[in-house]
Amino acid sequence: MTPATLPTRLWNRNFILWLVGTAQSALGTTLAGLALSFLVLHQTGSAGQMGVTLALGLLPALLSPLAGTLVDRIPLRLPLVAGNLVRLAIQLGVGLTVLHGEVNLPLLNILAFLNGLIGVIYGPASMSVLPGLVPGDQLARASGLLSSAGQGAALLGLVGGGVLVGAVGSAPSLIMDGVSYGVMALLVLFVRLPERPQPANRPSFLADLLGGLRYVRSSLLLSLLPVIALFINASLAPMEMLLPRRMNELGVGAAGYGLFFAVMTAGMLASSVSVAVLNDRIRPRAMSAAGLGGIALSLLLLALSQQAWQMWVLALCTGVSVGLTNTGVGVLFATLIQPEFRGRVASLLGMLGSIGQPLTLLALAPLADRISIQWLFGIAGMVTLTGAFVWAMAVRERQSSPQATG
Repeated sequence: MTPATLPTRLWNRNFILWLVGTAQSALGTTLAGLALSFLVLHQTGSAGQMGVTLALGLLPALLSPLAGTLVDRIPLRLPLVAGNLVRLAIQLGVGLTVLHGEVNLPLLNILAFLNGLIGVIYGPASMSVLPGLVPGDQLARASGLLSSAGQGAALLGLVGGGVLVGAVGSAPSLIMDGVSYGVMALLVLFVRLPERPQPANRPSFLADLLGGLRYVRSSLLLSLLPVIALFINASLAPMEMLLPRRMNELGVGAAGYGLFFAVMTAGMLASSVSVAVLNDRIRPRAMSAAGLGGIALSLLLLALSQQAWQMWVLALCTGVSVGLTNTGVGVLFATLIQPEFRGRVASLLGMLGSIGQPLTLLALAPLADRISIQWLFGIAGMVTLTGAFVWAMAVRERQSSPQATG
């Protein structure tokens, strides 16, 4: 959509359909993520094996720049519909197989990698949608609402998912996730997606790829953000890998694990709702810097926690901080990046942000059953604190310039 054809109000049909689809898909994805973690843990008894499976799902992020360049060259509807349909088939297949017995671990690893590969293409396409669905002056509110809907659904999935997995196993959650992908594919067919300007003489694929890299290098904030995201994702990776074991040690199991991420998601939801209410009164650069600092402090305090209730309290603080950071970055992405570069920029940020997780998971896998979780949280907190300081300095420099906004 061009500026002249942008919607004149926030609550229009396209945004509502996208909001509903995102929320129900987030519910299914949360249920499936929790189910997969405990499925692998149940079959192998090893946190290290679970880390390998999680890492394989993240490794395709290395291909993100290629995927983002492709997304900028094709209609958005194609990767959005096709990605949901393929994931529908995968999750239904795994869920139905689990109903009839154990799934071969190498097969689960292959499917995790395939799911990650689909996400590499789907992610940049999805990030390119929102700026064309709402008026420009409502982007902060729309971003907050979208985050709130997704996090609210994820919260429901975490609260109910731990109970569901504990009571009936992983299969129902995996099947529900598959159905949610099918619903999303259907809803996308009825959303009027934004049009993106295409040059009359389309450059080669390689020229487009290099053009995206040059575009990112043209901005200090865009250049630093992927580096900061890499270290943050690396520091948060041990949570998913080691918390199931830690919750079992504390006697709260899958329900306690689900509650941890439910409380964390509740914190993210609270911060997203606040952004939606404040809208143009927020300052996304300052908010993202404060959020990073909050993540670092929460991780350092988690290193000192000895009881489940302490970890749940800090999960709330972590969630609030993550929500502030993610929403601030989302608003910056929607307002600063030109439409024709969104796929490439989103994919580059996603690649460098995501690669920290699989590298950390693979490195820790041989030691995951022996290293103290307190030490891991402490190291993660210090790494994140360093990243927060660097980002805060970059934000301060940009805000002091006469043309800076936000």
